[in-house]
Amino acid sequence: MSPVKPTLPLAHGALLLLLAVICGCDFGSDEVMPLVNDCAGEGDCVQGVCDDGICIDDSSSEVTIAVQVLRGNADIQGQTPAGWTFAPETFSRASERDYTLPPIRQVVGAVRWQGTPVPATLRFTRRMGESVAALSAPPVEVDTVREATEGDDPSNVDYSTVLVAGQRYDVAVVPSSDVIQSADQTAAAIRSLPPIYTSVELDDVIDGAFRFDVRFPDTLDLECAMNQLSGCELRGTVLSCDGQNDTPAVGLQVRAVEKESGRVVSSVGETGQLGEFAIRVSDQAAAYVLLVTAGAGSDPFPSVSVDLDLVFINDPARRRILVPRVDPVQYTGAVRDEEGRGVQGATVRFSSIEIFEQCELGLAPTFSTSTTTNEEGSFSLELLPGRYNVIVTPPEDSENAWAPVSAEAFVVDELITELEDLVLPSQIALFGSCKTFNEDPASGVTILARARGNVGDLQRSQETVSSQSGTFRMNVDAGRYDMLIKVADVTGFPWLIEPELVMSREGGDMMRDYTLPPPIVVRGTVQAASGAFVGGAPIRAYIFEDDDGETRPIQVAETISADDGSYRLLISPALDGR
Repeated sequence: MSPVKPTLPLAHGALLLLLAVICGCDFGSDEVMPLVNDCAGEGDCVQGVCDDGICIDDSSSEVTIAVQVLRGNADIQGQTPAGWTFAPETFSRASERDYTLPPIRQVVGAVRWQGTPVPATLRFTRRMGESVAALSAPPVEVDTVREATEGDDPSNVDYSTVLVAGQRYDVAVVPSSDVIQSADQTAAAIRSLPPIYTSVELDDVIDGAFRFDVRFPDTLDLECAMNQLSGCELRGTVLSCDGQNDTPAVGLQVRAVEKESGRVVSSVGETGQLGEFAIRVSDQAAAYVLLVTAGAGSDPFPSVSVDLDLVFINDPARRRILVPRVDPVQYTGAVRDEEGRGVQGATVRFSSIEIFEQCELGLAPTFSTSTTTNEEGSFSLELLPGRYNVIVTPPEDSENAWAPVSAEAFVVDELITELEDLVLPSQIALFGSCKTFNEDPASGVTILARARGNVGDLQRSQETVSSQSGTFRMNVDAGRYDMLIKVADVTGFPWLIEPELVMSREGGDMMRDYTLPPPIVVRGTVQAASGAFVGGAPIRAYIFEDDDGETRPIQVAETISADDGSYRLLISPALDGR
């Protein structure tokens, strides 16, 4: 154990005074006393036992948590890792645990193409250990310097950052919008070079800088041969066709995207006056498609995914992409509530199911756009003919409990230009109370219903604060939620977590009552590898839940280390305190 002990909790009176300042309470008024778990002796705890000034859990309950320490805002010099997660450990009652962060090392290098500095952002993401693989390491991003020294001198440095020694990192090098400063290059780096995806493993040596240089292949500006699709400059033409005439499609953006990973693996090209484009494709690119999208401020145009194996197979030399040309349709509609009133400020988003029924083999077009309703609840926008899914998201409105709504397979063409009114259903009420283990109302507690589900699900997270009497009420959308009852650690109470709460229209309104229990306490100090105590570092505790065969982390506590490196985490012995 470290010779320096964690800072002791404030004395009873001082703690009440501090909480009064935080909560804005006046002890001479009729306002409710601040929420506080404190004790001076065993007789002060109606549940649990008194330990270091607070009532703690005295049952046989255990919690297994992984503790994550993040770099604090005060560490502007980067003397500690951006983040480090310790392997899960089991705790009960009151436990002492000192944490020592791993050593860090300066990492420097040059980012060059043909000897020229490349303006870019480097993103380093550390690979997590098996026991904490469900959590993500905070990425470390660094930009190259704007005035880098020309040439291939080994001493040139374009960037500098700090990483954990002895660890492996996945690295993404993304050219920026700054211009490459070369006599032969006048375009932005993002239009000249593809991203690079690689990895690097730092050795365990602490002294001296670790050098990691990035070099783009010199041959990227050479035109791709007939059957070559990577490590070169791919040229082609995008034409707009109506079955009779082919005209150049001007001002479209073209990029290569890997089929499996979805990563961009080329520079970004733009079609010229003849529809021509040129992109430089990474020499490490796996099988990819070309993604053709509209440029900024252009007329409605679909995002077209182009399968090169199908589109170029009959004419590999010319590399032409023929996109059907159709005129957009002005489409109108309205959003109303169940009372028939127009809803102002609702977002209406159209996503295509199918457009261009007669489409060239190998083309997969999609189109999406959105608009906002006016004061009368009406909207108007341009759409390409086709079939669409529609999602309406109401504005945040405390007086009106509107829920999102979706509608499928609406047809848009020259004859069908108006949508039937979209009606927003009402949300579901979620209400209840929060109290402490000694039956006092828990006021000022944050109740967060955090939406669970897949991308595209309609439910939204909601948050409220308990009243002076400990009651709360919020309106939520139908769906799955993790309920987080969050309490400031200075109060001496732990968070409560109720995972996977399902709200449904069939089930109707729901009541939940929560009781803040005496916590399990984990306390100690945080030190850097140098031995210095780390103050101002956010410290989080996670449990791991099984979610349909996959491990899902859930945060259950948070605190910030004191100036002397001491910390105290308060963990609920039962997740939901019910």
